[in-house]
Amino acid sequence: MPRIPPWLFRRARHCSPHVATLLPACRDIPSALNELRWIRDHVREAYSRLHEHHVAKLCGRRGRGEPLQYVLGTQPFGQLEIKCHRDVLIPRSETEAYTSHLAQLLISDRLGLTKPGEETGQLNIIDFCTGTGCIPLLLYAMLCSTFAKLTVRGVDISPSAVALANANIEHNVDAGNLPRSNSSQSLSIVQNDVFDAAAVADLAKLRWDVLVSNPPYVSKDVWNHGRGQLGYSVRKFEPQLALVPAEHFVPPRGVRHEDVFYAQLLDVGALLGAKVLLLEIGDQHQALRVASLCRSHPLSQNGRVELWRDWPDLEPAADEPRTLPVTDQYGQVVSLPVKGSGNLRAVLIQTRSRN
Repeated sequence: MPRIPPWLFRRARHCSPHVATLLPACRDIPSALNELRWIRDHVREAYSRLHEHHVAKLCGRRGRGEPLQYVLGTQPFGQLEIKCHRDVLIPRSETEAYTSHLAQLLISDRLGLTKPGEETGQLNIIDFCTGTGCIPLLLYAMLCSTFAKLTVRGVDISPSAVALANANIEHNVDAGNLPRSNSSQSLSIVQNDVFDAAAVADLAKLRWDVLVSNPPYVSKDVWNHGRGQLGYSVRKFEPQLALVPAEHFVPPRGVRHEDVFYAQLLDVGALLGAKVLLLEIGDQHQALRVASLCRSHPLSQNGRVELWRDWPDLEPAADEPRTLPVTDQYGQVVSLPVKGSGNLRAVLIQTRSRN
C-alpha cells in the first residue's frame, strides 16, 4: 500500500484532528470525513449528546485499521441492522446482494421448488457457518410474506457467533425490521458442527429445500501473506476460524484444503435433501474448482450449476463473459452460465431440473 504524503496529513489536520487520525485507514480526506460523520452520529445516539473524548477514542481505533463495523458495532444488511463484534465475521455487501437475489428467485419460484399445479406455501432453509446470522435473518425477513409455512435456521460451531446471531434476531424484532417467529414461521440459530455426523443426522429429521453457506474458504497461504487477496485489517481483526478451514480437516482426494467445506456441504446437502444450494466462494479459480466438484458429485452431477458475480441482479459488463468452461473429474468440459457483474462470488446448484 502506498504511503500517505505529508501534505495530505497537513490538509487533513486543517479539516480536523480526527480526520488526520482516520486518514491511515481511509486513505483520502472525503472518506475520512464520511467516517467521522458516522462516528459522531454513533456517539450522539449512544450517549444522547456528542462527547469529543468518545469520538477521539473511536477515531483512534479506526485509524489503527480496525474495521468501521467493529468500531460502530453494526452493519446495515438489507432492511436489517446487524450487530458486529470481533469474534464474528463482518457481513459484506456482496453477501447481502446474493442473499437478496436468492430471496427474489424464491419469491418468484424461478428455482423450480414448486411442482406444476402446486401452490407456493412451505419452505425450509438452512444456513451453515451463519456468523452474525445476517443471511438467515434477511431471508426470513424477505420471505415471510410469501411463504405461509417457513422455517429458516442458522447453524454455526462458534458459541460467540450463535449468541450474536440470536442477539441480532432480538435486536431486529425490537426495531420492527423482522417479524417474530410464530407457530407456522420459524427463525432460529443453533450451535452445531457441519462435520459432525450425529449433528447432521439430527438436522436431517427435517427435509431442507435450500442450503446456503458462506463457509471458511481462504487458504493458509493467503491468510499468512495476503497475496493481494486479503487485506491486513481483515487478517488482524477478523476471526481466522470464520475464514480459514482448520488444520485438522482432511479434504477428500483431489480437493484443496481451502475447498474442504464445499465437499462436506455437498455431502450434507444430499443428506438433508436440499434441492437448491448457494455457496459463497473467494475468487474465479475457486469458483471453477467448486463448480467442477459439483459437476462430479452425485447430488448435483445431473442438476444445474450456475456462477454468480458480486451483483447477480445486474447485467454483465461488455468484458464479463456470460459463460465459463469447467472440466469435471471425467475430463468432460461443460460451459456454465455466469450471472451478474463484478467478481465471481457464489455457486448456485439446482439438484433437480424444473421439469
